Amino acid sequence: MVTRDEARAAKPTLRRALESVEGVCGVGLAQRGDAADWVLQVNVMTPRARKDVPPVVDGVPVRVQVVGAVTAL
Repeated sequence: MVTRDEARAAKPTLRRALESVEGVCGVGLAQRGDAADWVLQVNVMTPRARKDVPPVVDGVPVRVQVVGAVTAL
């Protein structure tokens, strides 16, 4: 189980790791299971971008969601 503070502390490391990955459109935190279990979430534009996202960062699992292109309304 990962606390929100642990996930929050790992987020900058993940952001640095993804700086050169094309297709990443968001990095954040998400709950997994119950309210006390957190993961890092990476939103990507294409399934191909998933391959460059690490599965775990600083002991925190990383979940990848393919969301497509993000545009303003």
